[in-house]
Amino acid sequence: MSVTFSAGLTGEPVNMNNANAAHVLSALGYYETYGAEDAGLFLGRVLLALALAPQDAGRPAAGDGRYIDCGRPQGYTQERLMQLHGLAATAQASGRRVTWG
Repeated sequence: MSVTFSAGLTGEPVNMNNANAAHVLSALGYYETYGAEDAGLFLGRVLLALALAPQDAGRPAAGDGRYIDCGRPQGYTQERLMQLHGLAATAQASGRRVTWG
């Protein structure tokens, strides 16, 4: 399963698997894997997360025989925050909200 961030505009939405989306949303101060926010407020959270977040060291893949967590490569959080920055800036300029779910 995955979580998609969008503003209903043309262009690529930002898509992440559930575990990585939960990690990025936590860095933004959101704790639900679905929601909507004013683009300007979302952009502010992205900028704050980028300013406060140290370089993401990543996380190795792991599994227990039933479930596989594909992990997260080094720098993943910052890369995704930069993508969300672009999405939020475009949404703000267009008067749109950022949604995810």
